Amino acid sequence: MTDRNNGYVPDGLLVGGKPHFVEIAPMRGGVRVLGRETIGAPDGDNRDHHWRWADVSGDGSHWSRFDGHHVQVDIELHTANRREVNAWKGRDEIRAEGTWTLALARQQCWEGYLRRDPLDQLIDIRSIAMRMLNHDAIDWRSEVTAADQLMGRRVYYDRTPAVVSSVSVLDQGCVMLKPVGFDVFPPSVHGLDHDDEDDPFERGEVKVELLYERVWWWRDKPAGDEADLRQRRHPEAEEQAAPAPDSPTNEQEA
Repeated sequence: MTDRNNGYVPDGLLVGGKPHFVEIAPMRGGVRVLGRETIGAPDGDNRDHHWRWADVSGDGSHWSRFDGHHVQVDIELHTANRREVNAWKGRDEIRAEGTWTLALARQQCWEGYLRRDPLDQLIDIRSIAMRMLNHDAIDWRSEVTAADQLMGRRVYYDRTPAVVSSVSVLDQGCVMLKPVGFDVFPPSVHGLDHDDEDDPFERGEVKVELLYERVWWWRDKPAGDEADLRQRRHPEAEEQAAPAPDSPTNEQEA
């Protein structure tokens, strides 16, 4: 029998490329306990094609077989009944209400209101959770938080170049976008079709849901002299963008 309790390192670990991290123990003092997770060969007593392993030592000196949750999914529902009295309309009734929240990898990323039957609404919540788990712009198994992954990201809002300007509303499943190369976003098709007069100031920054179909999350090409704010999300990009020791700096070139 193979001893996997002391300094065990599986054969064939795939440790190249972008690392993925998973929780390897319950949270301690509100802090997540993470370890790198990857694929490797099973131990010598098994013939499976591969197993998943997690580095519980932090330095790669001991790995445990991983069969846990790859991404933690936390859903909370809170129901309440509220009395509403309206003397003018002659109404006096008790209404059902409530709220729900969704957190992935311990990060709240959506919230909503409950209808009369909250159990039926679990179907909608499941659909949102599945789509969020596969979101184009967020890697939930990264050490970098979802907020840092999104902040400064280049996107297209409809056909307009934009950038994620704020993640302060991420707990609502939203971000704020600002146009790049324009002072304001173009008016919506609905506004054009109905001759609605809007305040251009309100189009200088817009709030959009993370699952809004008119947002394209893969804009790599900068718009004009746009500054690359993505380094704010990925500090390691600063090292890659820094000039080599023998290369001229911008001041030297000037």
